[in-house]
This record gives sequence, structure tokens and C-alpha cells, in this order.
Amino acid sequence: MNEVPKGGWKLIRDSFSKLIVWFKDGNVRTFYSIDWKHRYSKQRDQNIGLARLRKKLSEWGNKADTAEIYDKTSGSRIAKFFEGTEVQPNDDEQ
Repeated sequence: MNEVPKGGWKLIRDSFSKLIVWFKDGNVRTFYSIDWKHRYSKQRDQNIGLARLRKKLSEWGNKADTAEIYDKTSGSRIAKFFEGTEVQPNDDEQ
């Protein structure tokens, strides 16, 4: 169980994952997972945050050209999306 920091959970500091999106209009945005139900939740769950990031991607649909979800602690890629659809990364991309 995680101890809630003073002031509650903070988005960038306490997120487990981040999503980088390259939109078709040329914009690049970074989004961080919200891995807790409310600011003072007793626990964080990475699966909650990943589900929220995937839901956001499905809302954008094919407006997002490419998107990648990364684990913040290890820096490894968790998933890759092309036009809103998850794709399997090539062995040489890992």
C-alpha cells in the first residue's frame, strides 16, 4: 500500500505511465496517467491509469497519427498505437 503524500497525489510526480501522442495536424502532446480514484486515495493502481489513457485514445480515434504509452520508472514502452489502433512493435523498435 502506498502512503498518500502531503497534499495528495500529483499528476506528473506520482503517475506510473505517460502517453505521447503525435497528432495528424502536427501537434505533439504528452499526457500522464491518473492512477488513483481521488486525490487522497489510499492506493494507486497502474491498471486504472492505463485504462484511462486507452479510453482517451479511443475518443480521439484517427485524429492521433501515432501514440505510445511508456512506463515512467523504467522508461520502457508498454503499448504503441497507429490511428487509434494498437499495433505490435517490431523487434528492432524495442
